[in-house]
Amino acid sequence: MDDRLRPGAVALNVTLGALVQVLALSTWYATSAVAPQLARHWNLDSGEVSWLTSCVLLGFAAGALGLGLLRVADRVRPGVLLPLGSLIAAACTALPAVLPIGFAPTLALRVLTGIALAAVYPPGMKAVASWTLARRGSAVALVVASLTLGSALPHALRTLPLPGWRSVLLISAVAATLAAGLATTTRTGPHTSETDTLRIGAAWQLFRNRRQRLVTLAYLGHMWEVYGLWTWSVALLAALPGSGGPVLGVPGWGPFLLIGVAGAIGCFGAGSAADRWGRVRVTTVVVTISACCCLLAPALPLLPDIVAAVMLIVWGASVIGDSPMYSALLADSSDPTAVGTALTVQMALGYSLAAVPVLLLPRLAAHVGWPWALLSLAPGPLASALSLRRLQRLDRTS
Repeated sequence: MDDRLRPGAVALNVTLGALVQVLALSTWYATSAVAPQLARHWNLDSGEVSWLTSCVLLGFAAGALGLGLLRVADRVRPGVLLPLGSLIAAACTALPAVLPIGFAPTLALRVLTGIALAAVYPPGMKAVASWTLARRGSAVALVVASLTLGSALPHALRTLPLPGWRSVLLISAVAATLAAGLATTTRTGPHTSETDTLRIGAAWQLFRNRRQRLVTLAYLGHMWEVYGLWTWSVALLAALPGSGGPVLGVPGWGPFLLIGVAGAIGCFGAGSAADRWGRVRVTTVVVTISACCCLLAPALPLLPDIVAAVMLIVWGASVIGDSPMYSALLADSSDPTAVGTALTVQMALGYSLAAVPVLLLPRLAAHVGWPWALLSLAPGPLASALSLRRLQRLDRTS
């Protein structure tokens, strides 16, 4: 009997795949978590600091597109590709902490980190999803939840009595190195699907096919919001009168709860609800909640601490809770021979767009303050909700 079908094999491999993602993706926000210290160390303004995250996003977008064009995930076993990507991300994260390099070389390393993580996250999701058909949606939600926890992990490290910013970078690098070791055991499950050759011509279906166009627009709106909030959550919490209250106001814990804990709960909750009530309906509800929170952001300084904290937790859950659904919706809408192309191009577009609000927000906040600046994220989820409503009407009439 195929040992992949043995009892416990699915749970073991899905859990292992999720753990690899948590550890490896801790390098994503490693420099952003210590941005205030890096700003003082290199005498940076907030606009320059924003490039620490934007370079990772742009590197990830380029890496996802490049690896897709070369079909690397199909040609290289995940037990090789994931460790390699994790080790490169670890090295790029550790170098600024151990070598006397400046801001510009660090930005180059952040781009390389993003490229390396493109060899970890999408192939890792594909490997996890290959272990189950009946609960594939839950498996994908688990990987996205791992992304949220991994991204938030460096913020949690700031709560520890560490000697300085270099320690956070080094611990994140060690975590990614551990991920590389664990990832050597990564295997694809019995439900592996053949991936099509990436065809640029098929990418135009994202814009020509109405259903794919609506799903892609909804995804882009989601990406406009999520990384803007994640990147500048520290600045937002610091700008509130109570600094986020007794829980979210603790340095490090606030962003970890907002991004990691709330985000993971949002992914699991939305995924479970989608299995019962349908992906489009649940995604519409979740992104609408996120849009409402975004529209209410300017009111945060006026709210009691506990009310503001609850609102931020709800926002943290809803801003990422819809994320696992977009890939599934696009796959359902695509020609089976072009699913790989559609998903790769969608991801490249989304992560490229996500860099824009990350760069713009600090410049806007310098004039109107952080709560009002975050209002500029609202067009994203509002556009998503509108696109999903149109998708619901299209499904009813087709």
